[in-house]
Amino acid sequence: MVSLDVVNNAIQAEQFDSQSLSHVKEALLEYIRRTYGSGNQEDIDPPHLQNKITQTLTFLFISMYKQGWEGFLDDFLALTSLQNNGSRDNAVGIVLYLRLLSSIHDEIADVMLSRPTSETRRNTELKDLLRARDVQKITSSWQDILAQWTGRDDGVVEMNLKVVGKWVSWIDISLIVNQDTLNLLFQLAGRPNPSNREDRVRNAAIDTFTEIVAKKMKASDKMNMIVFLDLGEVVSRLITSPALHDLRTTSSYDTDLAEAVAKLVNNVVFDIVKVLEDPQVDTDTRARAEMLIQTFLPHLLRFFSDEYDEICSTVIPSLTDLLTFLRKAKPIPDTYSAMLTPILNAIVQKMRYDETSNWGNEDEQTDEAEFQELRKRLQILQKSVAAVDETLYTDILSNVIGNTFQRLDQQGGQMDWRDLDLALHEMYLFGELTLPNGGLYAKSRPSGVAAERLIMMMSKMVESGKIRSRLLSIMFANNQKELLPSLIQQSSCSTWRFASGIAHSLRISRNTFLKSSNILSGSCTMTIRGFGRGPGIYSTDS
Repeated sequence: MVSLDVVNNAIQAEQFDSQSLSHVKEALLEYIRRTYGSGNQEDIDPPHLQNKITQTLTFLFISMYKQGWEGFLDDFLALTSLQNNGSRDNAVGIVLYLRLLSSIHDEIADVMLSRPTSETRRNTELKDLLRARDVQKITSSWQDILAQWTGRDDGVVEMNLKVVGKWVSWIDISLIVNQDTLNLLFQLAGRPNPSNREDRVRNAAIDTFTEIVAKKMKASDKMNMIVFLDLGEVVSRLITSPALHDLRTTSSYDTDLAEAVAKLVNNVVFDIVKVLEDPQVDTDTRARAEMLIQTFLPHLLRFFSDEYDEICSTVIPSLTDLLTFLRKAKPIPDTYSAMLTPILNAIVQKMRYDETSNWGNEDEQTDEAEFQELRKRLQILQKSVAAVDETLYTDILSNVIGNTFQRLDQQGGQMDWRDLDLALHEMYLFGELTLPNGGLYAKSRPSGVAAERLIMMMSKMVESGKIRSRLLSIMFANNQKELLPSLIQQSSCSTWRFASGIAHSLRISRNTFLKSSNILSGSCTMTIRGFGRGPGIYSTDS
């Protein structure tokens, strides 16, 4: 290890002349052939030493591939065959070969790393040389390894797929997107998994498709490729597979697979929207993009509405891009307008606490904080829908909130607190539509349609002591006085008298009530008919 570190530092510092580099090359290559060429698992180095050897070989590649070791890839490709007959039958040699390809990519093609201009120029030259000399034989070797090791060694197959996913960003896409390679990828991405355990190979195959889609290319070529790959059908089959459908509501739900497919959907939708936004794109390409967005919107909403917030968050970027596009597309065509209802319904439903949540459980404070952060992101999406079609937004939110209060009147304490919380939260957000008009009233009349609807919602909520008793019974059933501050925060200014009555009934202290109500008083100073202006209506010190 120490010796290799010394060699690595010397190579990087360019302290070796060509003769010294050649000596290091011959000594190391002879050792590797002896250790990894026999195929004997017992002869190979431990993983940490393999990593160090790979690092040294990568530095030698950078220094000598242009001149001095032009056959670098040929030497290591030969290690993948025991008899040097083209059959990729040496597992230990294949693993070293794939390690080396992964390391070379990280060193010369990883765009996430910032490099000096001189290194960037050097790396560009090396990539050009690789494309000219060896990339075609490298991609053929990947295909051979997949064909020969699928079903025999998942570790080798997974490693191969990850290397393909790295290199595809900077090599000729046609070397990967060909029928032979695609048949192998489709087979791996859709292979059955009776055990319902994590299938790392299947996930890696899906990740490979994701990287293929992410490759930069002309808009027309990208749309043609997505159609050619039939990714809509691929995703549809994965969504209906037992791992993502039958087991979705069980503890055996494959969240890793769901996140992998969600990432693929996110990348596809991102590229589709980018085409739709481009005014210079040709008619045929735009038509393909419009067809594809209709295909992928249900897939996008499937993962957006997933019970696991990590999976939902994976597709929020592309949904944000889609809504941004729709906001700019005015007047909005009917084909796009029809998307808004399912999108808004999914956003609203995602605002709801899931069935595992409990009020005031200290063990869930981290989950609660994460959910509130998610709600902030969802609020931005809701505002985007309102910006596209305020009438639709008003109608849907009014129905959600109104129906909840109607069920509250009917069910009383049997109602799920999560539904009530959702209605109050959405009512609070809905109130923001009235702010541009200066509040709820203008010259003793509602300032707009949104204000009129909000007044109706608030009237429904406070019109009788019967509803108040329902709210109280739900809070008492959950044994949570802590619900009140949230309730006050999420209500509007016309609920002051209603809220204060609850506060007095629950013996919430005046300071607690005022702390919560201050949030409200900062955003609403309008006097509503028959109600006081602010927390002054609360007079008890209990």
